[in-house]
Amino acid sequence: MLKFRPHHVMCTFAFQGYGYSQSFVENYQEIVSKLPECKIEVVKGLDQICSACPKIQHNRCVKQDTVLELDKKHMQILEIEIGQVLTWNEAVEKIRRKMSLSKFEYACQGCSCKPHGMCKNALLKLIEEKEVV
Repeated sequence: MLKFRPHHVMCTFAFQGYGYSQSFVENYQEIVSKLPECKIEVVKGLDQICSACPKIQHNRCVKQDTVLELDKKHMQILEIEIGQVLTWNEAVEKIRRKMSLSKFEYACQGCSCKPHGMCKNALLKLIEEKEVV
């Protein structure tokens, strides 16, 4: 089972192989490769994605207040809870049903990756697919 902090559900959905460092990207790619078979558990605080992040110092994110706020907003919007276990398909379905562009703008406010547009583009693609069906 993989452990994800709440906002990492959206981050992982949009992951395209970029990140803070080569070791961070390699760790993330390994995690993503396991998603079809593994369940994810929503956890409070550091998770397996954080384990290779260069922004972790003394068992805390250097942007602790920001990531806690990201987690809080994603939990509200996606209606997930600490301790909840989901398949990756269930997690993506939560994004599909519950995350809109306006909610994304709110939920990801303050995220350093947001200006790059990868998450927004992934969400737009998902919304487009939903409208076609």
